[in-house]
Amino acid sequence: MERTRGRGRDRAVRTTGLAVSSVVAAALTALLTACGPEDNADADAGVRPAEKASTAARPTPTPTPPRTTESPTPAPSPTRSTPTPTPPPQAPPSPARTTRPAVPTTISMFASTQGGRITLERGGPAQEFTVSVHNGNTRAYPHLRVALQMEVMTGEAASPDTNGLILERRDPATGAWQRADLRVANDAYPHHLYPNGTPLAREASRVDRYRLRALGEGPLGSTPLLIRLVDTSAPENAPDSEAVPRRTSLMVTVT
Repeated sequence: MERTRGRGRDRAVRTTGLAVSSVVAAALTALLTACGPEDNADADAGVRPAEKASTAARPTPTPTPPRTTESPTPAPSPTRSTPTPTPPPQAPPSPARTTRPAVPTTISMFASTQGGRITLERGGPAQEFTVSVHNGNTRAYPHLRVALQMEVMTGEAASPDTNGLILERRDPATGAWQRADLRVANDAYPHHLYPNGTPLAREASRVDRYRLRALGEGPLGSTPLLIRLVDTSAPENAPDSEAVPRRTSLMVTVT
């Protein structure tokens, strides 16, 4: 019985609470409806003008240009002065060379052959020899001649004219062998009687090639072949040392 009564009380309380809640909710709704949207707009308008005024009053900030960070200019480094090279001390000028006068030289002549002497067989082959002449710096010769002479050879089938020998000279222009003069006598021949020779300038040279052969019936024996360098342009009364500046000889043996 009591449980039934308690349950009835709880239900009555719940019903009463629900009724009160409904009344409160209805009152709030009516209040909100009476205000309307205009009141909310006015409320908003009352706030926003002030905000707008404050916004308009605020000055627009001027944009600050970005700072340019200037790099510090490096201080100029001190210029190194290049030392001027000091030229090496110059040696004192050498004394002027005095040109020494040329040592005077004179003409020279020599004869050569294989073995140093001429050895012939009667009727055999000829043997060559050369006569070389080199002039000095003293003077030039307008006429020089190589003169060859032999003494008379005595013996079987002697030939006084040529000693049974044939002398030839090689022509340097053509290369041909030509008969040359061979004087056979026991005396000296004067220089001014020789035919004119050929010119030879200062410090010039020349080489003459000769060959000598013995006839089949010539004399036997040995005698020197005298070779004289004759200046045919020398005065007639010139001493022998001037008219014949050089002389030499080769031994000739005929077997």
